[in-house]
Amino acid sequence: MARNIQVEPLRTMHIEEQTVELVERKGLGHPDSMADGISESVSQALSRMYLDEYNRILHHNTDETQIVGGGSEPKFGGGRVTSPIYILLVGRATTEVNGEKLPFRQTAIDAGKKYVSSIAAHLDVDKDVEFDCKIGQGSIDLRGVFDQKSVLSNDTSFGVGFAPFSDT
Repeated sequence: MARNIQVEPLRTMHIEEQTVELVERKGLGHPDSMADGISESVSQALSRMYLDEYNRILHHNTDETQIVGGGSEPKFGGGRVTSPIYILLVGRATTEVNGEKLPFRQTAIDAGKKYVSSIAAHLDVDKDVEFDCKIGQGSIDLRGVFDQKSVLSNDTSFGVGFAPFSDT
């Protein structure tokens, strides 16, 4: 099969040479930032669980978290939550090894609760947040990638890049 991969240089002015740089910065409490932080925490917790049990990180991808806002009655200096925030953890993970079922759902929920508690100190995550975990078993071809001796990626994972942040 012929490969159709093309890499081209960026033909634009370097960011440091531009007069204006537009940057969007969302705070830790913004739902997008919370979803990203929760997803990352879940991945880290699953990775720790896999390393502790099997001395290696097994297949998982938890890069999507859905947050549905709850209800509240705010008032100066306080207020109350009238309906809980709903957080849905989704993705794929290795859910069992050699017939042994892994506690991936509880691990994921615990990680999500810990993260939310760390950024929202006045929110009672056990009372004011409802966590749901619909993480399922990963496809067999992706699980096999982690069984290889060398580092591989499947056809949806071409490459990863990083450029340093600008001075802003």
